[in-house]
Amino acid sequence: MEKIYFSCWLFLLSSAVLAGQPDVRTIAMNNPEQPFEMAAKMQWNPHDQQWDKVLVVYNGNPSPPPNHPVWAYLGDLQAPQRAPVKEGENLYYKPFHLNAYCEGNTPLTSGKPVYISFDKDRLGQYVEKDYFRDWNCPGWGMGLDNVTIVNGREARNGQGQALRIQLPKGSSGCHDEACANWKPHIGAQLDSMYYSYWFKFPDNFDFVLGGKLPGIGNLDARAGGGKPTGRDGWSVRAMWVKDGKAGQYVYHMDQPGYFGDFFEWDAPPLEKGKWHQVKTFVRLNTPGKRDGIITTWLDGKEVLNKHGLRFRLGSDLKIERFLFSVFFGGTGPEWAPSRDMLLYLDDFTLSATRM
Repeated sequence: MEKIYFSCWLFLLSSAVLAGQPDVRTIAMNNPEQPFEMAAKMQWNPHDQQWDKVLVVYNGNPSPPPNHPVWAYLGDLQAPQRAPVKEGENLYYKPFHLNAYCEGNTPLTSGKPVYISFDKDRLGQYVEKDYFRDWNCPGWGMGLDNVTIVNGREARNGQGQALRIQLPKGSSGCHDEACANWKPHIGAQLDSMYYSYWFKFPDNFDFVLGGKLPGIGNLDARAGGGKPTGRDGWSVRAMWVKDGKAGQYVYHMDQPGYFGDFFEWDAPPLEKGKWHQVKTFVRLNTPGKRDGIITTWLDGKEVLNKHGLRFRLGSDLKIERFLFSVFFGGTGPEWAPSRDMLLYLDDFTLSATRM
């Protein structure tokens, strides 16, 4: 439990009182070993002989915005009806990340592109702080333990940093141990959007029968089976298949079967050991018409131009989520790799205008 004794209490208050709620004492503290940006607690104030609500802000971080959940936590704290057991006693200590709450706005909210790179992230295991900042605080994430930030020879062009995903042997489908999967809100509701990213399969990668790569969808995207009705969701994701061929895996109203349609790219098999850039444009259909479009470019060359699609019946079901979805499958042992596999991703861009 965090401890601040009376000897440093007055120094901290006099040297680093920050803006906050009027009934909360906000103090700054340096602690290089502290992974969180702040913490909330009740602490006995020997000067005023009372319990104070205290927000500790660590290592030069700013005070959180008014709608950060730490303020609600502090607001609910009730002072005990007793004196402290010992000097400097702390109660109800709870740490928080600064970006544990996101307002939901992104550059797309004001019509500007979103750029997601990993150059400012901490090397090693992909930590929650960087994950929240990079992806606009997704409500949940699967497989983060399999995601690592790398640099050097593993990065694109040997410069900066990249995202490395480990896909474990014997696993297929999407669950915590077999995939990386999160669905951040893009901060806007769009009828059309461009998006791009870079990816690489290492030289020893086994494509098996195939797997998924990121794409986009509506708020409750249809992605796990079931023919869309036009009122319940759609999705567009990239997919690799046996021997390295690739295409778009699409859930749309006119798909013939229970699972999504595969629209193969007009391109050779994906070259292993090379970084590839995939850029896609999706335009949703006008309600009542078959005029939806998917256009894809691989390494600057157009490889798909699919027209006549129906994603929806009405004007709702807009583009709202980026579907970060990476796994082998399908499901079943025939889709699973026989050894652990690595896959690299970097430099995502989302834009409402041509890029």
